[in-house]
Amino acid sequence: MRPEQVELITRSFDEMWRLRRNLAAKFYARFFANAPEAQRLFPDDMERQYLKLMNTIAAIVGALNNRALFQSIVGHTARQHAQFGVTASQLAAFGEALISGLEEQFGAAFTSELRGAWTELYEDVRTEMVKAAGTTG
Repeated sequence: MRPEQVELITRSFDEMWRLRRNLAAKFYARFFANAPEAQRLFPDDMERQYLKLMNTIAAIVGALNNRALFQSIVGHTARQHAQFGVTASQLAAFGEALISGLEEQFGAAFTSELRGAWTELYEDVRTEMVKAAGTTG
């Protein structure tokens, strides 16, 4: 990622951090609408999952300038998700829900540059997850 993309992602993440619980709840609602079969992988009470999601995103964003740390975080996450049987199509639905949620969160401030930066980050994460976990389907 280019330095200006890292800066855009970091600033936007900092802005949304105070709304993380609400953003996570909306994200999962959208994700389950796009991948209803994935809901069986999650607990009925999602509060801890909301925190896990946002903490993982925070760790990834914090590691954007350290490729080895980034790959370590994503690799660990990939192995956990592989144990649960997450599929490539569910990863795609995750990305769609993430970008859509960010667009809703930021409204007009979700410029094409910001969308491009988050999309590139997600694609990088997805690629690393598939590679680390051997995810198919």
